[in-house]
Amino acid sequence: MGQREATAMALLPLVLAGIVWLPPWVYLAAVAIVTLLACWELLELLRLTRRPAVAAAVGVVLLVTLPLLWHVGLAAAGPALAAMVLALPLVVLFTGHPTEGAAAAITGTVFAAAFFAVTGGAMGQLRLAFGEEVGWKVVLLHCLTIWAGDSGAYYLGSRFGRHRLAPVVSPKKSWEGVAGGTAATFFAVWVCRTLFFADLPLQATVSLALLLSILAPLGDLVESLLKRDAGVKDSSALIPGHGGFLDRTDSLFFSAPFTLALLLGFGLGA
Repeated sequence: MGQREATAMALLPLVLAGIVWLPPWVYLAAVAIVTLLACWELLELLRLTRRPAVAAAVGVVLLVTLPLLWHVGLAAAGPALAAMVLALPLVVLFTGHPTEGAAAAITGTVFAAAFFAVTGGAMGQLRLAFGEEVGWKVVLLHCLTIWAGDSGAYYLGSRFGRHRLAPVVSPKKSWEGVAGGTAATFFAVWVCRTLFFADLPLQATVSLALLLSILAPLGDLVESLLKRDAGVKDSSALIPGHGGFLDRTDSLFFSAPFTLALLLGFGLGA
């Protein structure tokens, strides 16, 4: 058993138990911590590309906006997100940032805050928007499906990968890995529906599997593009065998708003 598998075996039962049995506020606190850690890693990538963002401003904004988004919901959060996007450039303006590089600082600061406000906000709403009885099922379905697809892509691609998916961005990813990830994604959604989510409509089940089989590798490739630009293999070394929190949440967070929108569109909300 490698370090990747050992870490997964140690952490996965704790994560699953936390999703199923602990109250929502514990889950939200965990999402907030993971969001901040992943965001810190993204800010480090930006720093390595000589486009540093205003990290303190991003952290403060997320600490304020995430609870607000979880309270009012993403659909009603437009004014808060708009205020965030408009206020952050003023932080760069009034904190004495050098004129040279100001555009990059504004762009990185706004992107980091907006991306994690939307995706972290959606991860929280997956638990809150569907009621107590269904919310944990939605979170478990989303997480298990993404993790299964990631594992299928990794192991099948590592063994049989011959045709490169995006050689410039991520040389090791292959179309064979995409096929393995897609098969694992559909299988995981079916297993989740069979074991604990029988009330999930069949059309929603198939639609979600198709959606996540496309979005998960795209989220992974977006992060790979950022790492390639920064010249690093992993976003950090905080999780043995898995890299950093940004590495582990790229597909999970990237696809969360779409999972939320799709399931709400099928009338699953409380």
